[in-house]
Amino acid sequence: MSGERARSIRRVLWVVLGLNLAVAAAKLAVGWRADSLSMVADGFHSLLDGSSNVIGLVGMTWATQPPDDDHHYGHHKYEAIAALAIGVLLALTALEVVRAGIARFRSPVLPDAGALSLAVMFVTMAVNLAVSRYEGGWGRRLKSELLLADSQHTFSDLFVSGSVLAGLAAARFGVAWADPLIAFVIAAFIVRIAYTVLRQVTYTLTDSSTLAPDEVCAVARGVAAVQVCKHVRSRGVPPFLFIDLEIEVDPALPLGEAHQIAHRVVDACKAQLHATDVVVHVEPLGGG
Repeated sequence: MSGERARSIRRVLWVVLGLNLAVAAAKLAVGWRADSLSMVADGFHSLLDGSSNVIGLVGMTWATQPPDDDHHYGHHKYEAIAALAIGVLLALTALEVVRAGIARFRSPVLPDAGALSLAVMFVTMAVNLAVSRYEGGWGRRLKSELLLADSQHTFSDLFVSGSVLAGLAAARFGVAWADPLIAFVIAAFIVRIAYTVLRQVTYTLTDSSTLAPDEVCAVARGVAAVQVCKHVRSRGVPPFLFIDLEIEVDPALPLGEAHQIAHRVVDACKAQLHATDVVVHVEPLGGG
């Protein structure tokens, strides 16, 4: 992982961490004061955004370590492991929100839907939108699974906060059951985001195939003298995309020329497919 990329990711995470903690503090303080379960649940959701930023910073510290005797391919998967931890925390938070919602259904409490509660929700929604767009933009620019996962996590707060506002509006009309019901809606959103994050990082950690073999072969066959492309394998995502393939060339070619052709295939795959590392095995056409 390049030092500049790692520094950029950490810088984004520090900015987002500060904003998420401020949003969480506002929601939790006002939510407890107003006795609004849905608002408190939303505050914990935002606090988890901050926790995920901390996990991301720790993960990036490991991910930036250079290759060593035990990790010949580097430590970049620690970034995916940090994203995995975020997904697990999301799932656990959803379970806690459901537990609290069931308890509130058994003992209904009418939240105080005052002007302060509404103002906090509107302001924090605006902050969450700005944070999500900022983090997602950098995630796409840096091709960072961690930042993209965390931006989805933050974006989920928008839907959650909208649900909380609906619950507060219902409380103004004396509907006590709306608050725990909205908490269940929040839990559903959290579960959906957790599933999305966990699915993506699972693909990375299990080395699932990334590119279609035909796509790779099209690039390889674009190199002069490559007659056959086969046995393509790929894993990871840019900037940590690894490709293995086999090509066949004219058996009459000198070894040195065949070697140069393989190098041109490597360069083409790196340039067109944004691969980090490409291994090309050269065979004579038709096996001999």
